[in-house]
Amino acid sequence: MRNAWQSGRRPWLATVACLLLAGVYGAWHEPQSHAALLKVGDTYAGQPLQTELVHVPASVFLPTFDLPWWAAVIQVAAVLGVAELLLSRGSLTVVGGLAQFASTLTARVMIIYGAAVHIGLPLSQAGILDTGPSGITTAIGAWLLARRRAYATLALLFTGLTVAAFIQPNIDGREHETAMLVGILVAALQAHIRIRARVKQRDSYPT
Repeated sequence: MRNAWQSGRRPWLATVACLLLAGVYGAWHEPQSHAALLKVGDTYAGQPLQTELVHVPASVFLPTFDLPWWAAVIQVAAVLGVAELLLSRGSLTVVGGLAQFASTLTARVMIIYGAAVHIGLPLSQAGILDTGPSGITTAIGAWLLARRRAYATLALLFTGLTVAAFIQPNIDGREHETAMLVGILVAALQAHIRIRARVKQRDSYPT
């Protein structure tokens, strides 16, 4: 990470995300701005699907009820900042976006099926807002750990989130677990592509 900093790379995306988070959390307690934020970013499974999908990007910056605003900012600064310095900013954005959409849609399906499947969610969760920034930080954190081959830490993260999701079957746990799986799958796909590229390059050398 020191080499990346010395080479001139800066975590601008993480910085902008933290400033937006802090601004949204400040506006959240003002009645007029609170209503406006809900109109563009409230995302829950009880909405029409089209409305939910349109609100997904802005939902990243809305507060979560179980995480103080300063903790959310620190979380985003640490995870996104490190990932931005060590890996591609474009890939980071793709991983976060995929995770946010995938976890939102997965939670919706789990609520639709409810008690019919083991990992279903009760209908009472249909009005609960999305997880906010913690979903994308979970995905990007898992992606970063897999890309850097920190498999022991990744295994601890996987175990902790999986156990939490089954002990407390709520929308947050399911969405965090889905986001984590997205990060791992993207890292695995990237590794597969790199291996195939190396094999193809090796085979192209004249014998």
